[in-house]
Amino acid sequence: MQEENPIVPLSPVNFFQINADIFHLPSSSFPSLTGSNIKKYRLPDTSALCSEDRFADVAIAWSNEGIEIYAHVHHPFEKASYPDVSEGDSLEIFIDTRDVKTSGFNTRFCHHFFFLPEEVDGHQAGEITKFRTEDAHELCPAEKLSVMAKLKKEDYILQIFIPSQCLNGYDVEQFRRIGFTYRVNRYHGNPQHFSVTTDDYQLEQQPSLWSSLQLIK
Repeated sequence: MQEENPIVPLSPVNFFQINADIFHLPSSSFPSLTGSNIKKYRLPDTSALCSEDRFADVAIAWSNEGIEIYAHVHHPFEKASYPDVSEGDSLEIFIDTRDVKTSGFNTRFCHHFFFLPEEVDGHQAGEITKFRTEDAHELCPAEKLSVMAKLKKEDYILQIFIPSQCLNGYDVEQFRRIGFTYRVNRYHGNPQHFSVTTDDYQLEQQPSLWSSLQLIK
């Protein structure tokens, strides 16, 4: 008799829509997120909802010029990978500048960026958004993305800036909300997510399931 396929339980996060506030960054210099102001800009810890171990703190801030992100990974850097960035230590950022919740696929307002703690074959940052329709935009040139890495013995920090010209549809005067999630990858370890876990969904292709971040000035 053939065994039935086991039922895999969904993570608790699948039953909630995650919403959070992110605050305006008054300074236009990079990096502006530092140890003294990280607490204000830090995203909530959703590891319990995602049924995951927490090993990273992520902070995010916005300005007219773009979006800045600070990630403190409490795990030593081991190895980065490219082009399959999820196979090594990396941070992936997913942004929908219009926070569209009615589409089951990426629209022209969706973006998927990656950032590495160190270069691999000349690559440390880039946009790798994939579209299933003609509703697409040109991918951001890697040289327009800013990334600084501080590698220590026990942990590492990534400081990132995504300029507004790399964010199609980014208009803070008209749209004070963005769709957002992240995936922090570990070499030979399980990732950490903010919302929508990889085990449950293809988060790269389902922006309707990303969290909603309200831009607060």
